[in-house]
Amino acid sequence: MTMKSALVALCIVTATPLHAQPAASPPPLFTRNDAYWTGAFLLGSIALSQADGRIARAWVDPDFHSPGRDRLARNFAKLQEGTLTLGNLVLYGVARLARKPAMADITFHAAEAVVFGSLTAQLIRGPLGRSRPYVTDYTDAFDFHPFQGFANFKYRAFPSIHTTSAFAVATVYTLETKRRAPGATWIVGPVAYAIAAGPGIARMYNGQHWASDILAGAFLGSLAGAKVVRYNHVVKPNNRINKFFLGEKNVQLGLSTSEFSFTYRF
Repeated sequence: MTMKSALVALCIVTATPLHAQPAASPPPLFTRNDAYWTGAFLLGSIALSQADGRIARAWVDPDFHSPGRDRLARNFAKLQEGTLTLGNLVLYGVARLARKPAMADITFHAAEAVVFGSLTAQLIRGPLGRSRPYVTDYTDAFDFHPFQGFANFKYRAFPSIHTTSAFAVATVYTLETKRRAPGATWIVGPVAYAIAAGPGIARMYNGQHWASDILAGAFLGSLAGAKVVRYNHVVKPNNRINKFFLGEKNVQLGLSTSEFSFTYRF
């Protein structure tokens, strides 16, 4: 082969597109840190359960109750999996009709997080069958009736689905805000989580849950919300559910000093 031929061959090779390169695989939905955090909160719930009886009796003490607190607890207790799912789906529908894709994206994913979080909580408390505080007169936080939680409301204490659902919504709202308008996260996050704590506290006030139920529910809801956001925006943003309910466009929301601006990515 002459020098000229070798140069021509080299040019052809270097100019050929590298079609054979494999596409980068998507990042995993769950990471090692998820296992660490799950273990930490599980141990925390077990440790907190040692004080569950004392905490429960303090919450239901008649001297602590008042008509105003009773009314506030009843109202917060209405924030549960059904109302939070329906409420976010209504907001999603309004956003679609109003052509507000960012609002539709956030509220639809919040509803998804409530469904996944509450179903997971039900799969845990059904087999566990932990008694609610009033069942044992607020004295025995270790009264379990395995697999009776599916059929008997009295044995569905751990974890709190009210808390799981509320923290799932709070996490989606906070993480979606961080993605779209980072400067507003410090406002949205504290407000969202403060409201999310309300249903769990109300359920303790009404004698329906132990403190460790609330801690476990808060973690489970936060995990569900974080995974829904990660899956829909990092792992597989073009999944079929997103395409069907939200359309083909991936919407990003940026916050400026005077207005919200939308950018569409194809």
